[in-house]
Amino acid sequence: MVSRRLAPWATAALAFVSAAPGVAQDADADLAQALEDEARQVALVARLSESVAAVFPGEDPGQGGGSGVLIDPRGYVLTNFHVSGVAQVLTVGLSDGRTYRARLLGIDPGGDIALLRLIDERTFRAVPLGDSDSLQVGERVYAMGNPFLLAEDYTPTVTEGVISGLHRYRDASGSSDLVYGDSIQIDASINPGNSGGPLFRGDGTLLGINGLGGFRPDRGRVNVGVGFAASINQIKNFLWDLRACRQCQHGTMNATVRDQTTPTGQTQLVVDAIGRESAAYRAGLRLGDVLRTFNGVELSNQNHLLTYVSRLPAGRRVRLGVERAREDGAGVFEVEASFRLEPLWSGPRRGEWRPDPDLVTAETEGLLAAYRATSPARAYAVEGTLTRADGTSVRQLIRVDGLRVRVETGTLGEAQVEVYDGAEGWVQRSGEAPQALPPARRDQLAGTRHALLGAQDPEQQRSLAALELTGGDALGAQRVARLEVRDQAGRKRLLYFDALDLGFAGLAYPQGEGWVEERWRAVDGRLTVTRVDFESGALLETLEGSYAPGPQPEGSFAPEEVR
Repeated sequence: MVSRRLAPWATAALAFVSAAPGVAQDADADLAQALEDEARQVALVARLSESVAAVFPGEDPGQGGGSGVLIDPRGYVLTNFHVSGVAQVLTVGLSDGRTYRARLLGIDPGGDIALLRLIDERTFRAVPLGDSDSLQVGERVYAMGNPFLLAEDYTPTVTEGVISGLHRYRDASGSSDLVYGDSIQIDASINPGNSGGPLFRGDGTLLGINGLGGFRPDRGRVNVGVGFAASINQIKNFLWDLRACRQCQHGTMNATVRDQTTPTGQTQLVVDAIGRESAAYRAGLRLGDVLRTFNGVELSNQNHLLTYVSRLPAGRRVRLGVERAREDGAGVFEVEASFRLEPLWSGPRRGEWRPDPDLVTAETEGLLAAYRATSPARAYAVEGTLTRADGTSVRQLIRVDGLRVRVETGTLGEAQVEVYDGAEGWVQRSGEAPQALPPARRDQLAGTRHALLGAQDPEQQRSLAALELTGGDALGAQRVARLEVRDQAGRKRLLYFDALDLGFAGLAYPQGEGWVEERWRAVDGRLTVTRVDFESGALLETLEGSYAPGPQPEGSFAPEEVR
């Protein structure tokens, strides 16, 4: 039985309505619903409290600090960079009253985010990441943390509020070094010590990391009802860079735009400056161009574009929809510019912060261990139709067995066959003598072998000089983790794994003067491999067919099989 002591005005109101049976029943139902909602909220906060952390740089929990939140049962903790700084060792307190040592993995100074990992073998209660792009102004949220370091037992404080604004671009420090490019404005009280703590939705999902508040110095830095949290959807773009122990860099187009009002009163974005050596310029962006879309999203003003660019890491490919005036003045035409964002350095100077190589190795091995649990068999076959950008189609067969890769392209009797045996290889066309595979093609086939069999295969490791987690990227709309592979000759390839389930997602390799990116999608025995230009994303060719993992029929890999 649940009892509550009601305020005098509430008692009088209930006495008044008791004369009307129907109204009294409604009041009882409303009270029961209110008590049920309250109990649900109390239970939610109690559950979330187990994942909220107090974070202290160094090994002394009594010297300043902030807050954080566990996002993975293995002990990964998000906090603010202005809380962690570059301290290699930190102390984290949880609501169980215990403190834990933590190591700093990666930092995102420009976004004011850092990732820690607790040094403990136990499993922790973590919170799921939400979708900050689905928020609406007025939606109820909870901010949790350790304001003014009040909780000596590390039990967090909770404040309730609503979403006041979305996609705010806020300069957090009066300089370009600390920018909340895509932040959530809230009215829930956050104060000194809340920095790095979580912002939760009513369903318990993580929406962002609180870090920037509106304070009045004459009131002892007490919150005045305006706070900002770095959105979780921005943070997701940097998570694998943080896991790879990197100092993250946000992207820039190396171009500026201005809002221009048209004769009809509409606002359009006009390019008013662009670096001649920039990737955007090489991709075709020019002065005077009107930007209409960014990655397919219609742009409304300069701040809108700034928000979308600032939430992406350097190296992320973007696509601009552009409207350009005709030289003869007869209207406009549409073009598209696709390129990778360039780095905008922020935070400690180069060399001031260095990740521990042992941590990088541990994170690499952790990714491979997760992939190994679902890695494909040691033999593989793919057969389908290869469609090139020019519209022509040919049959293609790819067979992999151990270290050997065989690729046959063309019709029976007129095929070109390529074989790679893990070190060297040959290529032969019908009626011609076999020739040595060019180095670039060897790299491509080696990447294909890694893709189909799994990068952890012991036999394959013999041909490698290095295999290292280097961050994250995106293949289309899919977030991926990126492994860099180097062979004994120093040639580099990239392998991509789905950021959520760590299944194989694609690879990239040098070809000619540039690089090719492959995106792999396997569903119900059907495989689609899309090959695009690494820089621009322009389509090169697509392989669509069936695949068969597992033991394959014995077959000759000798040149004599081509007649």
